[in-house]
Amino acid sequence: MEEPRRRFGRRWLDLTSENHILVAPLISLAAFICIALGNKSIVAALIALLLQSALFQIAVVAHIRQPQVRRIAYMTAPFLIIAIVIIAGALARLVGVDSGRFVLMVFSAGLTLGVIVRIFGRVAKAPIINAGVVVNAVTVYLMLGLFFAYVYMSLSAAAGEAFFAQGPNQPTTVFLYFSYITLATVGYGDFTPAFNAGRFAAVAEGLMGQLYLVTVLALIVSNLGRQRNGSMVPLEKSSDTTPDDSLKD
Repeated sequence: MEEPRRRFGRRWLDLTSENHILVAPLISLAAFICIALGNKSIVAALIALLLQSALFQIAVVAHIRQPQVRRIAYMTAPFLIIAIVIIAGALARLVGVDSGRFVLMVFSAGLTLGVIVRIFGRVAKAPIINAGVVVNAVTVYLMLGLFFAYVYMSLSAAAGEAFFAQGPNQPTTVFLYFSYITLATVGYGDFTPAFNAGRFAAVAEGLMGQLYLVTVLALIVSNLGRQRNGSMVPLEKSSDTTPDDSLKD
């Protein structure tokens, strides 16, 4: 019984390692979709809870250095998240407002921000600017849109009113649509924030999206194939070079 458990633990650690750069973003997107469907399906809500537990372990627990502490955190993380959801639901019933949704959205935004920080850390520490670094940088940009979607829903729940001036009861997917349209600075204008906090958040997202593209991503792409010291490295070699090998050189 112990051997399958250890085997599963090794596979999970490998799946959430630096070699699988798209695992956390895909789990984040799947969790958002399940949250969007959670009001109509208890199964979707439970799946979202499980995905949030996995995301918490990727974004937070995986960074714990001590093996014993990390093992305890892996075991207790799902129960911690369930407790947060239960407490939020109880507060919502007592206060009579949508405090449960506010806590869930803030918690989800925090997890998404943790994933962004982790992925951007790979970009900042990469010894060679290769295709993997570019993928990581683009993933950070895409995750910013998901993060601000959670921020907008948090603001709506905290204010207790419709986020959009176009009317209440907008589906969750509209928040995601509005976030990415704002991040890309397209500005269709079909949905607009109804109060100042939402407007300031939209301005922050638009500026962040534009500045990230013209500074961070542009700098990375222009230095594709270079080491940190500025020397050129063939791309086919850089893709097979590990950080330890590059440091030895």
